[in-house]
Amino acid sequence: MLFIYFIIFSISSITQNNEPNLTKIHHFIIMRSIATQTTITTTATTNTNTNTGKNVFLRRLRCSSSDAHRSDKKTRTAARRNGPETTTTGASSEEEEEEEEQQRRRGDDFADDDDANAKTKMMTSRRRREILTVLGALPASVEALKTFTFPVSARALTPNQTITISKTSEKMASSGYSFVNPSIDSMGFHALSDNKVYHNMATIDKEARGLVGLLPAGETTAEEVEMLRAKKSLEACGTDFERYKVLVGLQNRDEKTFYNLLRTNVEELLPILYTPTVGEACVRFGEILDRPRGLWVSLNDAGKVEKLVKRWRNEGVRIAVITDGERILGLGDQGANGMGISVGKGMVYAASGVNPEWLLPVQIDTGTNNEDHLKDPLYVGLRKNRERSQKYDLLLEETVFAIRKRYGEDVIIHFEDFAPRNAFRVLKKFQNVPGVVTYNDDIQGTAAVTVAGLIASTRIENVLPLEKQNVLFFGAGQANVGAADLFVRALKSRGLSDEDAVKRVWLFDSKGVVTTSRADFENLSSEKKRFARTESNNAYDATDLLSAVQLCQPTALVGAAAVPNAFSKPVLQEMAKNNKRPIVFALSNPTSKAECTAKEAYDFTSGKVVFASGTKFPLDSAAPQFQPGFANNAFIFPGVARGTIACKASSVTSGMFLAAAERLAKEVTREDLLVGSVFPKTIDKLSDVARAVGVAVAERAEKDGVARIEPGGNAFFGV
Repeated sequence: MLFIYFIIFSISSITQNNEPNLTKIHHFIIMRSIATQTTITTTATTNTNTNTGKNVFLRRLRCSSSDAHRSDKKTRTAARRNGPETTTTGASSEEEEEEEEQQRRRGDDFADDDDANAKTKMMTSRRRREILTVLGALPASVEALKTFTFPVSARALTPNQTITISKTSEKMASSGYSFVNPSIDSMGFHALSDNKVYHNMATIDKEARGLVGLLPAGETTAEEVEMLRAKKSLEACGTDFERYKVLVGLQNRDEKTFYNLLRTNVEELLPILYTPTVGEACVRFGEILDRPRGLWVSLNDAGKVEKLVKRWRNEGVRIAVITDGERILGLGDQGANGMGISVGKGMVYAASGVNPEWLLPVQIDTGTNNEDHLKDPLYVGLRKNRERSQKYDLLLEETVFAIRKRYGEDVIIHFEDFAPRNAFRVLKKFQNVPGVVTYNDDIQGTAAVTVAGLIASTRIENVLPLEKQNVLFFGAGQANVGAADLFVRALKSRGLSDEDAVKRVWLFDSKGVVTTSRADFENLSSEKKRFARTESNNAYDATDLLSAVQLCQPTALVGAAAVPNAFSKPVLQEMAKNNKRPIVFALSNPTSKAECTAKEAYDFTSGKVVFASGTKFPLDSAAPQFQPGFANNAFIFPGVARGTIACKASSVTSGMFLAAAERLAKEVTREDLLVGSVFPKTIDKLSDVARAVGVAVAERAEKDGVARIEPGGNAFFGV
């Protein structure tokens, strides 16, 4: 190996004026070092000349060093630039050899402090994995990032190495790598950059952690103070998007404070970190990308995904949130910017009591058809149109099985915001694969929260029982089709036949009510065909929503089409005309895509409506005594996950989602109903709701025969 290094450095000397080539050689050597598991050491050692050669080799690799170090190495630098024939005097050579011999004995490639070097430790295989973690944790367009720093590991409470990936300079003309080996005295400096250990290390034993002098004397980082400081920063913001950026910044530098703040202020912060603000965050993802999170898998990584998954730092992942970014909320194709929704789902899981270390956000990058993003210099993904061939399926399969291989058969694959063309197909595909535990929140989570709202509504005076409800689903995408299916299951559980239950459902898509007489009937998906009306007189061939409401006379109207203002004044008035207490759910997110506002719903129905929305609207209407329900999936999917994990379910059945819906409806109190809310009017106790839903899910899993351990008394529910 030393001979190979000598040859490479000879080439480096010859091409010293060709900086791109030199950079490539450096890059090759570093990657070669990682691949061969070369140990980078700063500890005191008396190893053989082989280790000495490695130290010399690494010393020559450095792209930058301190002024003192450059002064100490002046002779060797000149020799390296001029070649071996230009060595100055014999005395100089002897001095150089003597210095190298001293460094060999100390085992120190960098430092001048024997005491410091005696306390530093050897880089282990774990540190090599963290190098690779950095390389695998960046989006496909890493060249667009100027600087990314991977801080010291949360477990590294002793002096250790940080690995910095940066654009070194115009002179280097490409990305390079700098290995920084701090002394014991600089340990605190590097600890402060670690978002997982900053808080504890800053408040406990500052002297031992090398933090004296780096922090003020007062307890400025005490938990209460840090949370107060964050709240002050939020108050100074003018928009929710600005607040989102402040919170993400807090997460990047101090995760403990971030999650404590989130869990104690769920009502205030969840609408900022999740819907509706996360939609804008996805659209503008390139502007706010600071510290990349999650695992980025692109078409360029086909055949290598298993290696990428191994680079993720957390060993105990239990939930992988996977998106391809094609249908983000009601905003459409956001490409690789969709990572924002996977990260956002993780924040909801965390707010509901799930350990953040259990979560793995994943972005499948197969391109985007969003022209605005393709032209945007800040876009972080592949700059190509979406891949529609088999390559898409193969990449997704490779990702799912790579995750399962590393984390076991109990890991949950949570599919998020796939377009309808893939959502049902992908879900069915992996539901039938033994050993893969999966669900799609857009299909099953939205379905459960919708049905829960319908069930809870029936407890309000003058609202018909569930088995007598006729529901018009405005929008026939994955959300409403899933909701229609679960609604039918709920009706069947109350004694209706499948045929009678299906007759209580109308689907309305972009071309009108779905009927068997439509010209495009044969081209419809099987999921939509199931609910196609078959009336011989074609009475329900309505192509506009008002006509559909007049002809079908539904008792409940559920919107998930992302068509703003679709629930117009005439539509709402017609609903009020036909029902004593009409049910209207405007579920589309974000706010700009809602079918109507709470104010419009109450004003146009004279306060008769039972209203819920996917976005929590401020209320200023003719019915101020009402507080609209917040139909948020956050009430469902965390509980489903907790229950599935608790009983080690081998799959997630439709019955488990129905159990989740039934249990959520029971969590709605009489006080909630009195103000017109068919969901818990506060989400501050989201963790308690998730626990209750989780128990019901686990019990139903046992009933369905998919639970591998009995749920009763499981300690997991006490988390």
